[in-house]
Order: sequence, then C-alpha cells, then structure tokens
Amino acid sequence: MLRRPETSEKHVGLVPLEYFRHPNFKHQEYLGAATQAVLEGLKALSVNICEPIHMCTGYLFTEARKTLRELGYQVIDVRITGATQELAEAEYVKSLVEMGVGTHRKVASMRSFDGFLAWVTEDLAARERYVKTGWSSWNKYRSG
Repeated sequence: MLRRPETSEKHVGLVPLEYFRHPNFKHQEYLGAATQAVLEGLKALSVNICEPIHMCTGYLFTEARKTLRELGYQVIDVRITGATQELAEAEYVKSLVEMGVGTHRKVASMRSFDGFLAWVTEDLAARERYVKTGWSSWNKYRSG
C-alpha cells in the first residue's frame, strides 16, 4: 500500500498468496511481486522521482527499496505507524474478507497473528488455503 499523507491519496497493491507457497516461496518470488506492486503504485499516484519515498523496513520490501534507489528515488527507511499503519491493517482485513475468511467483524476480531492462527488451526483442512504455507515452521501445524 502506498499513501501520500499530504493529499490522502493511496494505492493498494497485493502480493498474491501463491507467492508465499512452494515453490514460489522457496525462490523468494514474493520480493519481485512486492517490487512490482510498489512500482505500479508509484505510477498510479504519479510520484515524481524528486519526491522522497518513506518505505517500510520490512523484509518484504528489500528488493523494492533497492530497485527504487537504483532508479534514482530517495528512499527513507521508516517504521510504519499511525494513520498509515491503520490503513494497512484495514486493507489487510478487507483482503481477508474478500478471500472469504469471514465477515468484517469476524476478521477484525481475530486481527492478531495468534488470533488468525488459532482460527486456521481449528479447521486446518478447510482453512489452510488462507495461509502463507511456505515457511518451514508451518509443517508443525500440519503434523500437529
């Protein structure tokens, strides 16, 4: 998600879940997908190369930060907080609702990682399709 605080403009780009599953996950293809989403957002918002870009320090944006710097953008690594964080969380909830996880109220109630994980493991066979299963640690839930 890109947000221009001065004007409240935003662009939401999603990295599809399949990038967090094998074999895509193993090859870190999600990094390229995140970079593509960022580039599409910059284009959609008509971001000028002179505008500084405040970008989340999360690993997901490693390649995007590098690419933007190579393209000549001034990238400032920041911890996302406040209105931008709230907007990102709202978009996450919205995406889960659109995937069919549940109503907005239900999804918002399990907002934390642990809450969502508990919901998934209650009916793993039916709900695993909503999970980033590429992590090696995911196997402990399958065998559990």
